[in-house]
Amino acid sequence: MGLFTAPWHALLWIFEEIAERAERELYDPAAVTAELASAYEQLASGALDEEEFARRENELVSRLEEIAARNARRAAGGA
Repeated sequence: MGLFTAPWHALLWIFEEIAERAERELYDPAAVTAELASAYEQLASGALDEEEFARRENELVSRLEEIAARNARRAAGGA
């Protein structure tokens, strides 16, 4: 690694690390479930109206379904 390429390799590593962490969070069912629980609490407190809650709920349930399908593919040996 040369003197001039070292900063680029470090920057690439940082971007890869950020992408990896974002993917872990995106596919973490506990994080999605916590977001869903928060949406229910916001609905109950009046911070969210029914329409916004329904939109968020649908999005989060879809993510949970995607996570389950992804985990099933991985368990079956797929990518």
